[in-house]
Amino acid sequence: MKKTIQTILAITTSILLTGLGVALFVHANLGSDTLTVFVDGLHRVLNCSYGTASRIYNLIVLVIALIVSRKNIGWATIVYALSVGFTMDYFEKLLQPLQIQSAGMMIRLICVCSGQICFGITYALLIKYRKGMNQIDAISYAIVDKTGISFKWIRTGMDVVLLVSGWLLGGVVGVGSIIAMTTTGVLVDFILNIISKKEKNDEDCSISGGNKYR
Repeated sequence: MKKTIQTILAITTSILLTGLGVALFVHANLGSDTLTVFVDGLHRVLNCSYGTASRIYNLIVLVIALIVSRKNIGWATIVYALSVGFTMDYFEKLLQPLQIQSAGMMIRLICVCSGQICFGITYALLIKYRKGMNQIDAISYAIVDKTGISFKWIRTGMDVVLLVSGWLLGGVVGVGSIIAMTTTGVLVDFILNIISKKEKNDEDCSISGGNKYR
């Protein structure tokens, strides 16, 4: 029961953080994160909202992930794919009155970095609670299993593909995009290590506490 509650909280947090992260990148107007560049390209080509474009992207990539990495796809993947577009639209509208794009460069860079941290936490949570990771991460892990190459480098390669494809579709690319492309894989790997160390420390404390009262 405790594990189920933790998983639900992790997925809910991931969905909200993704929406906030995308909105921060979009309003900073310094170039979107790699996934949003691709979604932005779809949004422009299809003339639909960011949320609708995100749902289209998520459904397509979900099908690919089911084909190549079914073991890493679970109910959380489906919930995430179908829900995150709505939080993107919500936070995009919520941040509009702040006029972030008109703020100074430092404020906009802080927004980009904050958005990137949101993504790093999101992807790490989805990977850690193995009820279904993000589709791109699932595909990345399938490639890791086949090649033995470190996840952070495969994930960086996926980000390059998303960025270039999104740019060709008309998505906005800038310094924020470069930050996202070069740091997502490393950031996710770093956060996963922190979570793993914390869990190990908690287990050690639990064991020590149990021994104390024997």
